[in-house]
Amino acid sequence: MKNLSRKYGSRMLLILAGIMALLSFQVSAAQARSLEIAEVDIKAEVLANGDIKVTENRTVAFYGQFRGADYKIYFNEIELFSDIFVREGDFYYTLVDEFPTTEPGTYALQVHGDDYFVIDWSFNAIDERRTFTFDYIIRDAIVVHNDTAELYYKFIGDEWAFPTSNARVTLTLPEGTAEAELRAWGHGPVHGEVKIDGPRQVTWWVAPLPANTFLEGRVLFPKELVPESTRFSGKDALSTILKEEEQWARQANLGRLTRKYQLPFSLFLLLPVGFSIVTKRRRAANLTHAYKGEYYRELPGQYPPAIAGYLWNKKQILNEYLSAGILDLARRRHLRIDEINLSGKDGKTDEKDYRLVEIKGDGPLSSLDSLILDFLFATVYEEIAKDEQSGTEKAVTFEQIKSLAKSKPKDFHSFHQAWTKAVKLAGEGQKFFKNNPAWGLGCLPQLLIFITGFIAIFWWQLYILAAVLLVAPIVMFFASPCIGYSDYGADQLSKWKAFRRFLLHFSEMERSTVPSLVIWEHYLVYAVALGVARQVIDQLAIVFPNLQQEPTFNQTSWSNFNATQSLAAIQSVNSLTRSLNRTINTATRSSTAAITAASSSSSYSSSGGFSSGSGGGGGFSSGGGGGFGGGGGSFR
Repeated sequence: MKNLSRKYGSRMLLILAGIMALLSFQVSAAQARSLEIAEVDIKAEVLANGDIKVTENRTVAFYGQFRGADYKIYFNEIELFSDIFVREGDFYYTLVDEFPTTEPGTYALQVHGDDYFVIDWSFNAIDERRTFTFDYIIRDAIVVHNDTAELYYKFIGDEWAFPTSNARVTLTLPEGTAEAELRAWGHGPVHGEVKIDGPRQVTWWVAPLPANTFLEGRVLFPKELVPESTRFSGKDALSTILKEEEQWARQANLGRLTRKYQLPFSLFLLLPVGFSIVTKRRRAANLTHAYKGEYYRELPGQYPPAIAGYLWNKKQILNEYLSAGILDLARRRHLRIDEINLSGKDGKTDEKDYRLVEIKGDGPLSSLDSLILDFLFATVYEEIAKDEQSGTEKAVTFEQIKSLAKSKPKDFHSFHQAWTKAVKLAGEGQKFFKNNPAWGLGCLPQLLIFITGFIAIFWWQLYILAAVLLVAPIVMFFASPCIGYSDYGADQLSKWKAFRRFLLHFSEMERSTVPSLVIWEHYLVYAVALGVARQVIDQLAIVFPNLQQEPTFNQTSWSNFNATQSLAAIQSVNSLTRSLNRTINTATRSSTAAITAASSSSSYSSSGGFSSGSGGGGGFSSGGGGGFGGGGGSFR
């Protein structure tokens, strides 16, 4: 019995699993639905009384399950649509009163005043391709003017939310005319084509027809073809229609030419963009008043390293400038940097920290110096370091600076903001730049180009040209300098560039031309601001292989490091510089992240030939939209 129960129990589990899998498949199939309109083939025949008999075939590929659809057709100037049927091949749907319909194989009609009517039909389609056919007669579709008869009709409206891969309309006229007496135009996508196929037939073709885009046809023919028509305009219309179509054809043909040559034209547009950027940069650089030498062997200016960085990076203030300011205070003996050996995780002294010790120097202090010293030996010392040391010296370590940024982010942030503001004020006081506003009349051409880019997308559909027109002004805005250098600023910048080249290449020069070690300590401070500190330190090891034996070594702040060999002293300088930069960057990130977190918690296939304004066939024009009919549909 136990084996039997286990046997049937296993079968029940398998059956339940199968049912769950089937239900899951059906749910996923119902959810993952899509469709595409593969083809629309419309055949329309003009009758002698001015009516049009229409047979419209819509082939739809369904992916997933669909149960019905609706189709809206506008009346506009037409008073009546009659003999409306829905079928699939020879199977005719049954007309019912219920609207919307629910029973597969039925359809219903609903009229909405004088505006439009809706065909609603029900079916059951799952992952298959179906062709629905609509038969109807448009009463009094032809308007008879004094000099011609006109059909002006939207065969496909612009309210279909799905693109159509291939759309074709064939119009058949009554007998009794010559091909030369016909005029036909197509309105819609400019890649569509209209063709007169003899004295009785006109064909419109678009592949693909984008979503929400109409296909409209207009045909003029002798009024004698519809002798029983009862719709008369009572006016001459031929010349007006020809003039209107000529204008639309010119617009469409211009669009085709632009589309055809948009790639070379777009590339050609990049030339003036590049020329404009180069010209603006040369003017901003003010090269005619700049230093022309390859190297500059002394400091170009007697201002702090942060101000040199302010000029070098075009008013951008980096954390490295703060590191350079601390090193400069050590060089001028307003603080002392001691190297501290720490015990690593394995008990060995392979980790280092650095301690900044306050010294009462005799030299003058700038506002930038005072801000740094007050922060280190007032804020950091009083809040973090005071209780962690003994003795009379005021000292803070790099780790204590990072600790303050984490525990009291507002204090570090306030200091950093004040120091940044002071650098900016001091930099502006040097008069390096001529201010050119980023926005103003000078940016009017870029703005016009940008607007034209949007027009190229949404009006002309010239996507390559639009990409260039949209990107070019952005590139011009950001690549072109918003500030220009003064004569003094241009000369200073060129000298700093030459000085930086000297820093990178001094190890290749004769020893007699290289300054003493004390001067190099001064230069290294500015090398930090210029971003070449590591390269300078590497070259110092080459130029001064016996660093500690240099006569001026004891006059440098480097002599405080615990190094017994020259190479170790150089490595200590390198380690100090990198550690200081990391400390400032870490502290800045920590304080910014903490303040931000606190703030957040509180708060196509067819090509389309040229359009013919005379009505002799060719490509679609981009005008139109005045014909009756049209509409759209949806699926459920």
